[in-house]
Amino acid sequence: MTQHDTPTLHTHVHHHPELGLRDYWHALLAQRWLIVGITAAIVLVALGVTLLMTPSYRATSTLQIEREALNVVNVENLMPAESPQDRDFYETQYELLQSRSLARQVVREAQLANDPYFRPLVDKVTAKFDATHPEGGKQSPERQAAVERALMAALLDGLEIEPIRNSRLVRINFDSPDPRVAAKVANAYARVFIVSNQQRRMQASAFATKYLSERLEQLQARVEDSERKLVAYSSQEMIVPVGEDKPSLPAQNLSELNALLAGAQDQRIKSEAAWRQASRGDGMALPQVISNPLIQQLRAEQVRLNAEYQQKLSTFKPDYPEMQRLKSQMTEVQRQINGEVLNIRQALKAQYDADSQQEQLMNERITALKGDELDLQTRSIRYNLLKREADTNRQLYDALLQRFKEIGVAGNVGNNNVSIVDGADVPSNPNMPKLPLNVALALVFGLFIGIAVALLRFLLRDPSEPARA
Repeated sequence: MTQHDTPTLHTHVHHHPELGLRDYWHALLAQRWLIVGITAAIVLVALGVTLLMTPSYRATSTLQIEREALNVVNVENLMPAESPQDRDFYETQYELLQSRSLARQVVREAQLANDPYFRPLVDKVTAKFDATHPEGGKQSPERQAAVERALMAALLDGLEIEPIRNSRLVRINFDSPDPRVAAKVANAYARVFIVSNQQRRMQASAFATKYLSERLEQLQARVEDSERKLVAYSSQEMIVPVGEDKPSLPAQNLSELNALLAGAQDQRIKSEAAWRQASRGDGMALPQVISNPLIQQLRAEQVRLNAEYQQKLSTFKPDYPEMQRLKSQMTEVQRQINGEVLNIRQALKAQYDADSQQEQLMNERITALKGDELDLQTRSIRYNLLKREADTNRQLYDALLQRFKEIGVAGNVGNNNVSIVDGADVPSNPNMPKLPLNVALALVFGLFIGIAVALLRFLLRDPSEPARA
């Protein structure tokens, strides 16, 4: 075989000239009946499916959930305040609304096992259970639990929790082919959620009350024991309490004696100065002598006798009887003056001795009180420890007792933070299926499929062939 005899393989590839929007438009226009057919077929299929679907009715109940309940026992904070933890709190509430435990309570509270709508489901579950557990009775807990689980699953399938944005409201939606059942379950969910919320709070309050009651008994015993020790120690050590922030009795006496000692020292200094002045000279210059009326009278008599004596001395000799008489009177007057001065000196000396003695006694008493105060402070170390322990126990007991009373009052108020805003009414129109919506979606989807098929046929055709329907 020569080179010219080698067979040549020809591949037929359709090369389309560059297409514009006008070409696509003409292609779609040429295949318009294909597009209409596909769209009509899809719309008819959607219409048939929608008409064959079982109508579903939606009932809605609305709840208001507060972060905290109204604080009735505190007027200033009657309304609950906002908190950064609000988001977590409300998310928790929404999850509780969708919990299996709440669904079980709804099944029991609404007695759904006896509802005619759920009878086929209950019969199916009981028949299956009786077949697998022939030894179990009709009232066995396992059989009832199986029925409740099936009803719970049915409830959770039809339940939808819808929080209302930027509010404390939440909608409880329940979908069911039976409008009566939809309203019944939606209302039951609202009631049961409020009851379960109250039960949780009551359980927490009961636990707190029980715990605080036990703690109060323990603290009461500790208060009695600490106060008993304090009284016994104060009696043993003869410690007399005088009140908070007040000095002890020795300290009070010491303060008073210090004030008296200052006065006594001042008085002793004055009496000492007076005595020192009186102990020097003849004492005639003493203020007490100068101010003494008797001495002044005697000195005046002495001056008169001395003048009379000097007057008669020019006439009579000193040994003359008259002169002797005057001399004797003058001597007697001087003796009386000296006696009075001596009495004044002795009085000043006695005053000085008395003041010194009083100062000394006060110093001795103050020294004794200082010792008593130091001894009391030493003995008060243990007393203060016992007193602080008793005071601390008493404060803890009082605070706990106040909290116990507050919890008791708040528990009796009916603490609840959830309320029903709107109950669910029996719906009159089905919620699903939505015929206009389904037809509109089928129309849009059919047009899309028709256009896609038409364009695909146009691109896969032979370029030499004209576009045709």
